[in-house]
Amino acid sequence: MTGEVVLVGLPDLKLHGVSDAVRDETEIPEAVARLLQRLDADVADRSQDVHLRYDGTSDSTLVRVTAAVREPVEGARSVTFSGADMAAVVHIGERPVDTGDAWLVLDTELRRQGLAAVGPYRQTLHTDGSVTLAVPVSSASPCVSPEVGE
Repeated sequence: MTGEVVLVGLPDLKLHGVSDAVRDETEIPEAVARLLQRLDADVADRSQDVHLRYDGTSDSTLVRVTAAVREPVEGARSVTFSGADMAAVVHIGERPVDTGDAWLVLDTELRRQGLAAVGPYRQTLHTDGSVTLAVPVSSASPCVSPEVGE
């Protein structure tokens, strides 16, 4: 991940989207592909940014995956992506091959800074091919490396 992590307020987004639920994080890429197809927003031919939300906060056995756009789309419903007072945000120049790895790098950087992700993860697929990752954060116990105290 080559972007710099910044801490900013995250606005509410009022969008039009579709959702699916998965039981394991490894199922997320397939769910995203299905949702993008339902929105008719495949990566090669997008006329508007696509916003993704990965929410495992309300049910520990499921991750609710939502794909949404600003303009109404047939079959989509109104959805709101809730904002946050403080969120970690990173902009990446091009979509990572494995977004899961980018999230792991972001989570590791948050721990290093004494922060923890506390809300649904948000990802924006921009029409120019870039990606923005965002997640609400709060203070956490500082990460201690295993070598300390040995």
